[in-house]
Amino acid sequence: MIELPSHAAMTDYQRYIEQLEILHGWQDVDLIHNCFLLGEEMGELFKAIRRTEKLYLQASESTPEKEGVKKEVAEELVDVFNYLLALANRLDIDLEEAFREKNAHNQKRTWLA
Repeated sequence: MIELPSHAAMTDYQRYIEQLEILHGWQDVDLIHNCFLLGEEMGELFKAIRRTEKLYLQASESTPEKEGVKKEVAEELVDVFNYLLALANRLDIDLEEAFREKNAHNQKRTWLA
């Protein structure tokens, strides 16, 4: 079984996803298909958030319970995160380094309200 240490660094997360993909035989899924799969997961995340906000529920749907939709959103966030890590791995991007560089840059930027 693949394990992720508690208080893991981002590189540990990337390594974990690499091992998970090897375990399931997903390492041959190309970059474009991974993007499509990420898009699907984003849609599922948006739907879960819509349900959290109780927006546009179908008449046949019961009103979602707060803890149930929170768990649903959490699971979809993890799916999105997994695909982001897989994309970074396929492009040999150190996501922690990229995160730090980009956010250092963002701290110096300003936006109009």
